[in-house]
Amino acid sequence: MNNYQFPQQNVLCDEKPYTRELLRSLLDMVNTGSPPFTGYLKIAGIGSSLHFLFFFKGAPYAAGRYSHCKPIGYSIQEFGKHLASSADKDITVTLCETDPVLLKSMLLFLQTEPDVKAPTSLIDIEYIVQQIGEAGTNAMIALCRDKKINFFFFRDGKGALAYYSDMVFERPEGMTIDEEMQLYAFHQPGDVIQAFIFRDMVTPIAEDLNLYDKDSLYTLLTVGYLKNRRRGDTEIASVPAAESGETDIKAAQQKPKLPNVVLIVESGALQGERFTVKLPCTIGRKNCDLILDDRLISRRHAELKIDGNKLVIEDLESKNGTKVNGEKVTKKQLVPNDLISIGPTKLRVFSE
Repeated sequence: MNNYQFPQQNVLCDEKPYTRELLRSLLDMVNTGSPPFTGYLKIAGIGSSLHFLFFFKGAPYAAGRYSHCKPIGYSIQEFGKHLASSADKDITVTLCETDPVLLKSMLLFLQTEPDVKAPTSLIDIEYIVQQIGEAGTNAMIALCRDKKINFFFFRDGKGALAYYSDMVFERPEGMTIDEEMQLYAFHQPGDVIQAFIFRDMVTPIAEDLNLYDKDSLYTLLTVGYLKNRRRGDTEIASVPAAESGETDIKAAQQKPKLPNVVLIVESGALQGERFTVKLPCTIGRKNCDLILDDRLISRRHAELKIDGNKLVIEDLESKNGTKVNGEKVTKKQLVPNDLISIGPTKLRVFSE
């Protein structure tokens, strides 16, 4: 059973047992909403996954799912196939109306790789917020505690909006969004909180978003496919982006994904931890993308980056040096399963 929780706003249907009649009435509600409906339909009970169908201004826009603690983007057609093939199971349906920024935040979380994914104990949240501010761009940080996922949106580099699924947390008065987020991340010492850092607000295009009107969408969700529809019959629309200065979604071109690397900590204080970072990634004790808090590690110790289409690690003139597979290096190309030694910490390069 997947009991992860996502932020909600105006809940129009809350985890009711699924029937085709209920689905039809909810789609009617989406289609006739005034102003046009923006939000999501959530299906729970199909295995251990949560399945989401997103709507923007009354039209189906994208889909995604959260399965085995991992976000997975997939097409509207795949959502329909899953739902239609599971209609005889004990599943529930939720319809939630949202503002465009919450919709965008959920799309980011479910469809794109974060720039940084790591426990808050491994990263310097304050420094990351400072970087976002200096860049002056839109960004989003998600914090997950006890399977409750919370979103913090930054507009033009400044904390603007917070969306909580953790209703136990009492929001303080008089704090900025930046301060509130850091309080949430650290107000209970010892808690494990996973952070997901998104430095831009660009999401992938749903290739089938223009295939469905109300009736064809209902057919897809109940039958699993559409008759007399060719796979190529789709017109690609622009991707929405959170607009600076107002909570609205406007078009933006899709950007290529930046490379990332998965690291597994094999020794040191953080042994057993696993995290994903976007490249380039600086490693050190302070003001770095990946924080390793040990006196044998320099403040800016090493950097992981792409050089000539190859993954490399470069020592940043650290006091105690950087090793790869036991050999001290200045700059070294890496391959999966290489072992990086930085002070007492050993990081295994993992390939998914």
